Amino acid sequence: MSFTIDPSLLPALASFECVARHQSFSRAAEELGISTSALSQTIRGLETRLAMRLLARTTRRVNLTEEGAALLVGVREGLASLSAALDRAEASTGRPSGSIRITLPRLAYFNWFLPKLASFRETYPDVEVEFGLDDHLVDLVAEGFDLGVRIGEQLDADMVAVPMGEPVTLVTVASSAYLARHGTPASPEDLQNHECSRYRFATSGRLSPWMFQRDGQPLEVSVSGKLIINDLSGEIALAKAGLAVVQTVASVVREEIARGELVRILADYEVVLGRMYLYFPSRTHMPLRVRAFIDHFRDNPMK
Repeated sequence: MSFTIDPSLLPALASFECVARHQSFSRAAEELGISTSALSQTIRGLETRLAMRLLARTTRRVNLTEEGAALLVGVREGLASLSAALDRAEASTGRPSGSIRITLPRLAYFNWFLPKLASFRETYPDVEVEFGLDDHLVDLVAEGFDLGVRIGEQLDADMVAVPMGEPVTLVTVASSAYLARHGTPASPEDLQNHECSRYRFATSGRLSPWMFQRDGQPLEVSVSGKLIINDLSGEIALAKAGLAVVQTVASVVREEIARGELVRILADYEVVLGRMYLYFPSRTHMPLRVRAFIDHFRDNPMK
């Protein structure tokens, strides 16, 4: 069967690709900024127009039919060609524009990117940036991201990694009031006798381990405590209120330590996690907006 592609069909094909990539109507609708019902109607209209079923829907998953899988290959090739054409048009103007999607941990967003975002927006007002906050290592290509950020991760061979800033150091802190009441631990093992806040990663649900080093060797310590939280600012607030000892990244509490609101303890046992890396797929042609983003934050790293 043959049919003519008109401009009104292109958004539906892009929506189909998004649903197929996420295997979820709700997640695709969130990315596209529309309601799930509107997205379902768009896909139904596309299937009616093509006279074929593209997606098999269940209560838990959305899978491609055989026809849908075949169409998806062509749709992705076509969207990639359109994207490349737009990138060439962007490059011809010499002015970065368009959208960038980046996946990164909450820590990196709040402490490495947010402080420098205003200067990026001022320099490149035509670039739209979407931040996906996620503590997991994400497949950039499969999830449709241009860039990713992680600390000391082992990345695939086809990824390019750009180091940012100084190595990330874990520090342990508490308020002066807390230490006056409970004493200052002299070793990581002493934390068993202290109220230690534990951080739960929002995406994975796991509790962050407390990491130290002794004589150059890594040391993981099981800490006790009745307070669990999944927000960095909230965790620091617990420490400042004198309710708990907290372990976090040095840059997160630099100002609180400088003001005397928090005290750095167990400094002889601190561990360096590694450097922050901005990574992206290796390819011969990179959109001007992505290059501008990489250069801006690489040249303006948070220490």
